Amino acid sequence: HGLLRRVRREVDKNWELSAIMRWVYIGYEESKRYSVLFECVKGYEFPVVVGATGASYKTYAVALGIDPEQPRAKVMGEIRRKFIHALKNPLPTVRVDSGPCKERIDRGSAVNMHKFPIPVWTPVKDCGWEEGRGFLTSTYCMSRDPETGIRNVGTYRMMIRPEPGVTGIAATFGAHIMQHVRKNEERGRATEIATVIGGDPVIGMVSTTQIPYGVDELAVAGALRGAPIEVVHCETVDIDVPADAEMVIEGRLPPEKERPYEPEAPFGEYTGYQGSAKLSPVNEISCISYRKDCIYQAFISQMPPSESSKVRHIGFESLVLKHLQDLGFEEVVDINMPEGAQVGVVIVSIRKQDAGQPARIAQAIFSLLQPRWGKFIIVTDDDVDIYDLDNVFWAITFRTSLSPGRRNIHFLEGMIAQILDYSAANAIEDLKSRWDWPSDGVLIDATRPYAPYPVVSLPPASYLTRALESWKEYGLPELDRKEIPQCLVVEEDYLRKGLAALPRFMPLTVAKTK
Repeated sequence: HGLLRRVRREVDKNWELSAIMRWVYIGYEESKRYSVLFECVKGYEFPVVVGATGASYKTYAVALGIDPEQPRAKVMGEIRRKFIHALKNPLPTVRVDSGPCKERIDRGSAVNMHKFPIPVWTPVKDCGWEEGRGFLTSTYCMSRDPETGIRNVGTYRMMIRPEPGVTGIAATFGAHIMQHVRKNEERGRATEIATVIGGDPVIGMVSTTQIPYGVDELAVAGALRGAPIEVVHCETVDIDVPADAEMVIEGRLPPEKERPYEPEAPFGEYTGYQGSAKLSPVNEISCISYRKDCIYQAFISQMPPSESSKVRHIGFESLVLKHLQDLGFEEVVDINMPEGAQVGVVIVSIRKQDAGQPARIAQAIFSLLQPRWGKFIIVTDDDVDIYDLDNVFWAITFRTSLSPGRRNIHFLEGMIAQILDYSAANAIEDLKSRWDWPSDGVLIDATRPYAPYPVVSLPPASYLTRALESWKEYGLPELDRKEIPQCLVVEEDYLRKGLAALPRFMPLTVAKTK
């Protein structure tokens, strides 16, 4: 599919690699983006791959065996069907004796994170970039609940420190791994952790999605793959990890009383703004195992679009759609969480049956995403192409009533602001003082406010189809898009149901003023 490109020229991981990848994400429209394998990294033995999971929806689809050349809406529909099926039908892991991740093993004094080409993404003062220390961004951090033994897999960046056997870990208060940390600290124990780098991309898909607490993400990953994930036991911690990983970093997070938390960051956050340092647990590494021909995998994050924003929004779309289905919202047709909004915007397409539906759907979505995610929910009729933001803004502008007494923008009180949303704080210094800033959620009801509503002003679908069939004869360049507009696809159904009509001629009247 041409979704992987190789750079054979030597590159500098401290500035050049991140600049190249940023151009890949801002220099192409999404469907043309690709992952990059940097074969020669200055001063390092190992190559680096970026974008392997989330260069675009196409790379995500290929990893799941889905044809990426179909129309985007169809690709996304197939991804969500697979993801929802996996959430409902997890496959437990299978333990094997060994695997490629154990071809080389470094223990004790041999542990050295500085030997790996960990990129510097945002060169900011006080994070060690001057010495070439970057952040692990594509982490699949595995830990176990001390009460149930159930494994959790989550992606939490790790700051490389001056000591070769230590990293920081950035996990917010509500993160699942922090529940393990708090439970262990109550018992006066350290939290064992195994950080996986690379391997089957389905593991990255589940790791970056907020799957409900108590569900083993590796079992969901197995269902996504269609076969159980093979795991091996770690060398120094009591955790099973995927056998085909590129690298496994074993360690422990000591209780705060044993080793005080240390500053982690600053780092370019997922919101697109520079974050500040926060006190976080310290990861004391006891073992690193890796392949002989290890490829270090990294996620580009920071300002969207990025790899982290891509994998996050696709996974969350499946979670939200499953949640609505489980609650019986059969009228929901599709959802889109635009990548740039970073789970802060949910666009929902529905077959509207009554005026209260948009509000009920918004409340249901916030019940899932809160307290860490969600800000705006936009509900449209099913004649709107929710992947075409021009079409969405058209619906908002010409269907969302702002008339007194029937305004269709509603504020839902009692929410918590999205994490790291600077707009929720009073000043730039305030955000690090707390994570749970109070906020409102917003519902924008962009459905037709009454029926019948005017028919859309486009040529009939039959005319567009005939013109498309003769396109080559016109001598015009190939079209980028060949799907009939969604509003025309459903127009006959809308007319039949009385939802749309051709406005009749009405004489112009002017209101008299005193």
